[in-house]
Amino acid sequence: MYSKKYILPIFLLYTLSSMIFLIGFATMYYKEAKFDIIKRDMIRMEAFAKELEYLLRLNDNIDNIMKLASLYPINLYNIKTNKYIYKSFDIPKFKDKFYETSDALYMRENIHSKRRAIELFVELKSEDTIKDINQLFWRVWLIAGAVFVLVGLIAFVLVKLAYLPLLAQIKALNNFITDTTHEINTPLSVILMSSEMFDKNPPKYLENIKIAAKTLSGIYNDLALNLKNNPNVISKFNIQTLLESRIKLFELSANSKGLKFEINSNSFELSSDIQKVGKILDNLISNAIKYSNKNSKIIINLDQNSFEIINFGATISKENIDKIYDKFSRFDTQNGGFGIGLSLVKRYCDELGLSIECESGDNQTKFRVILRDFKDR
Repeated sequence: MYSKKYILPIFLLYTLSSMIFLIGFATMYYKEAKFDIIKRDMIRMEAFAKELEYLLRLNDNIDNIMKLASLYPINLYNIKTNKYIYKSFDIPKFKDKFYETSDALYMRENIHSKRRAIELFVELKSEDTIKDINQLFWRVWLIAGAVFVLVGLIAFVLVKLAYLPLLAQIKALNNFITDTTHEINTPLSVILMSSEMFDKNPPKYLENIKIAAKTLSGIYNDLALNLKNNPNVISKFNIQTLLESRIKLFELSANSKGLKFEINSNSFELSSDIQKVGKILDNLISNAIKYSNKNSKIIINLDQNSFEIINFGATISKENIDKIYDKFSRFDTQNGGFGIGLSLVKRYCDELGLSIECESGDNQTKFRVILRDFKDR
């Protein structure tokens, strides 16, 4: 839909405007080159006529003059007798010195010799002129056609390289707005429904309200952080303690799907930005919960070298592995989200000098963050 609606008009505008320019340029060039060909042959025919007149004044006989007929077809017309002395072609009627038809260029010139008391019309015919003009015509328009095809290919490549990524971003933003409405509406509906049903089962509906409120808080934080570019605030902190506090935030969400955490962690200190590391953990844990099968488990491994989180459920195809960190990218429409969580994780990893890897297959997905103390680069 987007391609037909936006790309085709731009492509047609570019190619049609280029075609108009090419036609105008080719037409002007053809006219100028055609004029030069005719002018060139006019000069040659005039020079040939003067050579005939020179031979005539030297008292040369007509037979010797006719030897030059190999250059041009010649007619010699005696003005006094009104008869052709020699005629090799029929000539159309014209008043000017030169006359052009679709077959040839003609010239009629008066030559005379007072010594021989003779006055003639010499008539010349040049078929090569029209041949050269025809060759020029086809050469110009074949080149123009080739250039037009090249321009069309360039237009296609430019549209594809320059416009399609922009179009993809527009589409992603439209999807983002739609998803935002849906993501916010879902927890709000849960809160409204739970508040109305609260008296019937307070513990159950209070838990639903807490989960929905935390979901809204997570949505707000992701959106706010996505718009900000906060500088690093480096401090030393115990990452195991941080991890345990982040897991507690997601216990209700995990319990609602029957998920269990299997945690293998060591206690150690990391020198980095605690807020950004916390958001990295939050998004990876949230992502694992979102894409885990019900009643499965989430494995978390933490040591001084890396943080790993493994969930069992929907996997990521090989062709999409490199795209999962792109902002607004989503490859599973059945689960919620904006497609900014992993983008935020990748951004914070880059800002903190950490690296992240993803492996997906055999019904499980593993994210691994290589940990290292922050060093100002």
